[in-house]
Amino acid sequence: MLEKFRKSLEEGYKKYLEVHPRSNEKIKPMHKCIAAILLEKLNNVNEDFEIKSLGIGDDKEYNFSGKYYSKNLDITILYKDNPISALGFKFITSNYKQNSNNYFEGMLGETANLKRNELLYGQILIFKHQMPYYSSDKKTFTKIEHINEENIKKYLKLYNDNVLNLYHKPDLLFIAFIETGDEELFLDVIEKNIEIDKKEFHKDLVKKVNVEFVNPDDLNDDDFSTEMKEFLKKIGNFEKFINAFVNLTKGKTYGI
Repeated sequence: MLEKFRKSLEEGYKKYLEVHPRSNEKIKPMHKCIAAILLEKLNNVNEDFEIKSLGIGDDKEYNFSGKYYSKNLDITILYKDNPISALGFKFITSNYKQNSNNYFEGMLGETANLKRNELLYGQILIFKHQMPYYSSDKKTFTKIEHINEENIKKYLKLYNDNVLNLYHKPDLLFIAFIETGDEELFLDVIEKNIEIDKKEFHKDLVKKVNVEFVNPDDLNDDDFSTEMKEFLKKIGNFEKFINAFVNLTKGKTYGI
């Protein structure tokens, strides 16, 4: 299961380098992989389950009527045509630090909007460990950023917030760091301060891509505390996350 997901991240990252940054082609491999894994597990139980997502079925997202606004959901599970649960997916590959609060606030609002209309909702967050910082015109990059504990401790605080009926808190959360295999090329350009043609440079990056998950115990150079490493290990087990999400989804269909 994890290897399938890793390969989908690798395929998606290559697409990200090859296509326009706003193209949805770069997220299709991951959405398709996750949806297929979920559908296999659920249909072994009951064939009344259906999944709406890019890359699977009719290649469309499901538009859900949230409490405050309608939203196209990344991966939605329906049972007898009723939306039961959904997953949001974020794959962050550049310029995270300046936008970290925006990502978090967006997740809180999105989750509250969906859960207030009785949708079970989980979030998957994938961070490129060594992340290039692109200039405002997106034509070049100036440094490599390492996400540190300060940037993500808000997720630990949210995870530990156990007050009942927290609509802004996802029912399940998965966070993982990856290396993409192209880090040395980024560093070489920065150190030598050479001008690049972004399109041609990305072609060189694609040849180097090899996605691997980062073990939280190996984050020693980024000032991660023992508590944070234990948190990342706890919520970074993909198989457990998927199985928990499937079980919650099956439980919610009881009596329908």
